[in-house]
Amino acid sequence: MTGLGAALGIQWRTRRRLAGLWLVALVGSLWATATSVAGLYDSPAKVATYSGAVATDALVAINGRVAGIDTLGGIVQDEFAFVAAVLLPLCGIALVAGSTRREEESGRLEQLLAGRMDRRAPLVASLLGVLAVVALVVAGGVGALVSSGLPVAGSLLYVAALGGLMLLFAALAAVLGQVVLHARGVYAGSLAVLGLAYVVRGVGDVEGWWLAWLSPLTWVERAEPFAGQRWWVLAVPLAGAALLAGAAVVLAGRRDLGSARWRAGAGPGRAGALLRHPVGLALVVHRGSLAGWLTGAVVLAAVMGSLAQEVVAAIEGNPALSGYLAISGGDPADGFLAVVVLFLTVVAVGYVVQAVGTLRREETEGRLEPQLAGTTSRWRWLGAQLVVVGGGLVAVLGASSLVLGLTTARSTGEESYLWSLPAAGLAFVPAVLVVLGAALALFGVAPRAYPLAWVVVGLVAFVALLGTGLQLPGWVLDLSPTTHVGTPPDGAVARPALLVLTLVAAALAGTGFAGFRRRLVPRG
Repeated sequence: MTGLGAALGIQWRTRRRLAGLWLVALVGSLWATATSVAGLYDSPAKVATYSGAVATDALVAINGRVAGIDTLGGIVQDEFAFVAAVLLPLCGIALVAGSTRREEESGRLEQLLAGRMDRRAPLVASLLGVLAVVALVVAGGVGALVSSGLPVAGSLLYVAALGGLMLLFAALAAVLGQVVLHARGVYAGSLAVLGLAYVVRGVGDVEGWWLAWLSPLTWVERAEPFAGQRWWVLAVPLAGAALLAGAAVVLAGRRDLGSARWRAGAGPGRAGALLRHPVGLALVVHRGSLAGWLTGAVVLAAVMGSLAQEVVAAIEGNPALSGYLAISGGDPADGFLAVVVLFLTVVAVGYVVQAVGTLRREETEGRLEPQLAGTTSRWRWLGAQLVVVGGGLVAVLGASSLVLGLTTARSTGEESYLWSLPAAGLAFVPAVLVVLGAALALFGVAPRAYPLAWVVVGLVAFVALLGTGLQLPGWVLDLSPTTHVGTPPDGAVARPALLVLTLVAAALAGTGFAGFRRRLVPRG
């Protein structure tokens, strides 16, 4: 394949920092989980208590049915299940979509292929880059698990299964990159498949159906790394990834550059009044991503709210489950719902960072400069973006927590959740605004370092989803702005902290505005 070596070199120079961030996030979160679990469950009695606490259909639907849950390795697998189901596929999708379809959209891929380079070489180089990242994740993950006292063979099988999951979604993104016209379509399609896989796995595990085998997330469970150790299951995701990767390479060699197998029709000949205003244009730019994140948050809220009564019944029948869900006291339902609200907050955090990242792409792909060449000032343009993204944040948290209130009220029969849960969700808006302000500060002052914003997302997600349950040190918990809000509806909202968080968010956003006004546009 002519030019593959050059494509690999370009892949290394342009993607090594992003790949390094993903590597640190994945291995670091796995290491932190394993270390904390080993410290908490340091006796057979404690391990047995955990395995008894999570043996409920509701928790199986959320984290899956883990074989060997009565072992330390099984506990690590169960604790890391939800994070792994999101981070591993997302890493594979991001690495492939960013180095293929997005490069094609920007026109840089056309310049490369104008020389002596096979049109399939960039795609193959991208897939080989993901394969290298997977190898490093496996090596680092095995080291992290073994250092925490887990067996070598089980650790290797577990992390290899996670690597297979990452490869499969990377190959899926490669296929979608040939089918759809834009990188956002690759993300939307891949995440839709991931959401469907999560639902199929949950239903299949609870009902005991063969249907669960249709979900790639199930294949990690069926490998049984800390029980039966079915090494042959690794062949399933690897074969699927190989087939998808081969199909992507064939499609890349047959289609015209800049085209796609499926594309929407031509747009209107003239721009409407909405597009002629900065806020209207910002709405058009962000509507696709907002719709995707909003849909995901609403579906998650509906599922969790529907399971609320079953989880509460399980807590009342097994007090040890309170510790698993990080419920320190009070009403079991409120404790569980406080955890769910944190889940929705993490979704909102992901939305705002992805939305501000869209502004960076508008700049690097040459669409921002023409907008600023007219009468629209930099502050007015960025202010319009902030209004739309901030409004989207309120919509994501408000709508999802409202759906959570409706489904919980129907599940438990308590009408008070109709207003308490939306209020709990909106209480986290200032915390998410801090993340939004940090993202704007990076965009305005150091746009090349914007991938660091995703490190913030990873930190918030890890602390919110695992921090209290793993009993992390207080200073680690305080690194996340969500910690300072409180635990509504289980506990009172720290109102003075909300004011402080809002002021911090305003200061960070102001820094971003000032930096954007002074720096060069575009800045590569």
